[in-house]
Amino acid sequence: MALSGKVPPPPSFPAARGASTRPPSLPSPAHVGSLRPSALPASVRSSLRPPERVGGLTCRELVEIANLTHFQLRVDRKCRIVMARRTTTPFQGTTEIRDCFREIQIKLADIPRKSYHLLVDARFGPSRNDRGFELVLEEERGKLLFGFARNAALAATAAGRLQIQRFAKQDGREVFATDDPAQAFDYLGLRPHLL
Repeated sequence: MALSGKVPPPPSFPAARGASTRPPSLPSPAHVGSLRPSALPASVRSSLRPPERVGGLTCRELVEIANLTHFQLRVDRKCRIVMARRTTTPFQGTTEIRDCFREIQIKLADIPRKSYHLLVDARFGPSRNDRGFELVLEEERGKLLFGFARNAALAATAAGRLQIQRFAKQDGREVFATDDPAQAFDYLGLRPHLL
């Protein structure tokens, strides 16, 4: 600590030749397949940056447990949170939706949901609200969403947040929908995590 009482910023090291300059919060395109942050609106890209440090307590414990075609699933067993990030890959039909949520249910089978929080990051997902899609989603979404102590969701648009609230009301659940990750973690009662 300097004599002024201020903590100096951490040193920055130049990237090695050929090394990625991608912030650690963003997975590389090769790692996530269809998740392409550069294709997103600037307002969404800016929220992908690491959250502001709160007293140096940004948590970095989210560990990937599944990288599926339509969702990336990560868990932090210390903070007791599951994060499900929607990829940009659209669903091609009813069977694909059902298969996706069945696979999610299997991947999350060992999570004691009653003592965990859920954060769904839908900012990457294609917008869709046709009746056929919503009917199948109504039958299947519980395999991901139900049973958690608290639920928050990130959506890039006001229409997306309204759709999330409508689904929650239909399901008899409370979900905090926002476009701001810091607000979502605050609602969940958790310190910010690197998304």
